[in-house]
Amino acid sequence: MLILLGIALMSFSLLMGLRYGSRGALPLVGLLCLGAAFLLGPAFGLAPIMGLIAVLRMEQKESYGRVLAMACTPAVGFSLWQLVQARDPVHRAERTTTVLEQFQALGLDLEDGGQALHAMVDAVLRVQPSIELLTLLLTFVLAYRLSQTIAPRFELELPAPVPLPLWRPWDELIWVLIAALGLGLFGSGLMADLALNLMVVTGVLYGAQGLAVLRFFAQRKGVPLLVELSFYLGLLLVAGLAFLLLAGLGLLDTWFDWRRLRPASSEEEEA
Repeated sequence: MLILLGIALMSFSLLMGLRYGSRGALPLVGLLCLGAAFLLGPAFGLAPIMGLIAVLRMEQKESYGRVLAMACTPAVGFSLWQLVQARDPVHRAERTTTVLEQFQALGLDLEDGGQALHAMVDAVLRVQPSIELLTLLLTFVLAYRLSQTIAPRFELELPAPVPLPLWRPWDELIWVLIAALGLGLFGSGLMADLALNLMVVTGVLYGAQGLAVLRFFAQRKGVPLLVELSFYLGLLLVAGLAFLLLAGLGLLDTWFDWRRLRPASSEEEEA
């Protein structure tokens, strides 16, 4: 339900920006941002701003990938702020205590004083910044596609997003993963938390790339949709292993480019 509110706020901002221009829609989007942040929380306050930034980049004729990247910059800043805030032991203890009290209110019996659950909650809080970032990223993708469907009714037009079977992240993402691994090995404290969150984000993006590879070859080989959906449902039954396999598949596709999406070099064109 909460993600649906984010999609609605972002779609409204996108459509208003397209209708009245980024400058004309700024006052309305600003009020919507303040209202959403006050009533629903700071993450929802970012949704209208992300939509307006996307319109601004579209006005400058940017590609869909750059529009998406620039629209997510507020989400990145918000996640970094959460990362720093989570290092405050008082703040983390308060959040952990609140979650444990909610479990107790649901009638959950906490064995051993709730130490195991306490450790699990603490681990979830460590990766919360990456979860917030990925949630806002997914919200934008869904809001963009919804806006593209609705836009013709208002005589508006959005640039077509890249279809999932043809999607791949920028090659430079591998350096983010390498930096995260380095920070994880040699960093501590805030740097270790930053490395963990970077690995979660890059892992999910490479997992999405692996899913795109599967969709590409399923369509290319003419696999029936029902069979394909059954396969994806089977992956959900082994979600942890499936995530590792998809992320590995996406990472390998970065090097081998099985779908031949990378522009050919001059030497390849001559050959």
